[in-house]
Amino acid sequence: MLMLTLGLAACGSYGSRGYYGGSAKAGGDTVLVCHKGKKTMELPRSALDGHLGHGDRRGRC
Repeated sequence: MLMLTLGLAACGSYGSRGYYGGSAKAGGDTVLVCHKGKKTMELPRSALDGHLGHGDRRGRC
């Protein structure tokens, strides 16, 4: 998990709506994920499997 966090920090940032990758554009190569059942995040598709693997789900919370 630490490696994932460090990797995300290196290529993007978190805003009020979630993660924004350095080159990803909203509505482009991103997906919405309900993170920990509490926060809707917009993530690059490449991060989706990792989030689904620890219990997050696709879509808004």
